[in-house]
Amino acid sequence: MKITIIDKKDAILKVDNKTLKVDTQKIPLRLVDTLIIASSNDINTKELIKITKEQISIIILSHFAKDSAIITSTTSKNAEVKLAQYNAQKNSISIAKYFISQKLISHVSHLKLHHIEINLDKTLQKIEDTDDLQTLLGIEGSFSRNYFSHYFKLFPKGMHSGKRTKNPPLDPVNALMSFLYMLFYNLISIKLISFGFEPSIGFLHKPFRSHNALASDFMELIRSEINEFVFLSFKNKIISKDDFTKRDGVYLKYEGRKNLWSSLKSFIDILNPKLDANIANLRSML
Repeated sequence: MKITIIDKKDAILKVDNKTLKVDTQKIPLRLVDTLIIASSNDINTKELIKITKEQISIIILSHFAKDSAIITSTTSKNAEVKLAQYNAQKNSISIAKYFISQKLISHVSHLKLHHIEINLDKTLQKIEDTDDLQTLLGIEGSFSRNYFSHYFKLFPKGMHSGKRTKNPPLDPVNALMSFLYMLFYNLISIKLISFGFEPSIGFLHKPFRSHNALASDFMELIRSEINEFVFLSFKNKIISKDDFTKRDGVYLKYEGRKNLWSSLKSFIDILNPKLDANIANLRSML
């Protein structure tokens, strides 16, 4: 993905001759396929249309990045992929098992990097033996609680509350995790559309209002890597406790995001081939 990030307060965004102008900076649109707008900027609908006409998708992050929205230019295509996706719902449990098993394996591997061992043999057998989605979700929930009980111990106590909190996050570690989960959920949604999938129809997660359930399915395959990125961001002092603010929850401030974007963009580049391979693998399973 060729990602451009605009995170400049009160910047004026205009498009002229297929070039995005951000105040005095100029970015050729041919170098962009995904645009992330993360600050309060001045851009009108006319400019947005010019951007999407160039087959560029836009992710807009709200104040403190609490919420987000996608504007995608990708037209409906690959009807055969959608048909296969719909037909695969008849046997969705086998694909749901795949997502949960791969999630658990990757999370155990993540903890092993930090010399924490969890034996998965019995859990994986339980997944294999069940044909009930609610049972699968119960297995996943129990594992996640165990995983996070180890994960949060990697951080100083003042950085976290000892458990996963969201909507709202209640500490800096959870705040950064939630921010990154939201960003990658949007990036995956855009990627799924570009591959021809219907992102709202999942296998492990079920459709609910505007929720892109399939994007949430794929999130399970990369959460452990995102969690490691969170750990390293604090360990390497790319981000600190001072980069967060508390307002009905804890959120990453503008200054914190500015410190994060460079390493985050490199991280996205690293994960991108894996996401493409995972999506291609699902297509082969349908």
